[in-house]
Amino acid sequence: MEDKGQVSLEYMTMLGLSLIIFAAVLYISTFLVSTSGVQIDVDTAYRAVQDIKQSADFIYVHGHPSKIPAGVRIPTNVETLSIQDKVVCIRLAVGSSATDIYAVTKANMTASADEDICSGGICGEGYYMLVFNSVDPNDFVLSGYDVNITLDT
Repeated sequence: MEDKGQVSLEYMTMLGLSLIIFAAVLYISTFLVSTSGVQIDVDTAYRAVQDIKQSADFIYVHGHPSKIPAGVRIPTNVETLSIQDKVVCIRLAVGSSATDIYAVTKANMTASADEDICSGGICGEGYYMLVFNSVDPNDFVLSGYDVNITLDT
């Protein structure tokens, strides 16, 4: 009778160890899945900033009357999008903090696209078509800027 009790205790010990190992694997896989989503958002924001920078630099180099459309993907959790002077910046919420992803262009930019994408403090996730226009140096309203960026509607 004592042998059956010992065997039962050994089975329960093995079952307990198996559950501990399973819980550890489940915890690690859940952690990896949650952090990969954050990494995808950061990478998408980085690519968006670089695409805006490259398009603005292209227009700057080619001069007036250049005009090109460019597609940009804005990720989730974007707090602000700023396109001012020579800086393109996306502030991205990462957990309980935020990170700034930015690029500096050769061109002095003015944009209404950032206000269209992030209206009322809410930045919409999605794919946006931006139009990059070279600014006429003789234009009185936009003087001082090299590139104007608008949202294609």
